[in-house]
Amino acid sequence: IVKLSLWDNIAVALPNNIHQVTGVSLGIGSNVDTLDGLQWDFIYNNARKVRGVKAAGFYNTADIVYGMQGSLVTVNNRDLKGLQSGLVNISQGEVTGVQWGLVNLAHGHVTGVQLGLVNYVNSIKGLQLGLLNIARNGYLPAMIFINGRF
Repeated sequence: IVKLSLWDNIAVALPNNIHQVTGVSLGIGSNVDTLDGLQWDFIYNNARKVRGVKAAGFYNTADIVYGMQGSLVTVNNRDLKGLQSGLVNISQGEVTGVQWGLVNLAHGHVTGVQLGLVNYVNSIKGLQLGLLNIARNGYLPAMIFINGRF
């Protein structure tokens, strides 16, 4: 499938399914239910479930990601297994892998690594590397340069 999006659901796809994409979704701004492949948009994109890579110029949001999510601002609403990369990364659920950006906020649990200037996590099994690292269950609640829990 190739999906070309102008904005949100104003799109064309071959074959004619703009909500389940197995292949490539390109556009200015797009929304899909499920993605197996690549979603790349100039401004924003949204997906419910992703297996693959999704990138956007400014804002990128998803519920479940198995793969990579990147943008200036990335938001994951449930679970991420892989890499979340951007200037600001926000995860509401479980992160298994890496959050890499200037500011990384994980309101759930991280199993892996947070790399950034400022890192915050509610609960971690792994490492935080950055100027300020806040982990509520860390060796100390806040540390400079490195924090974590194993």
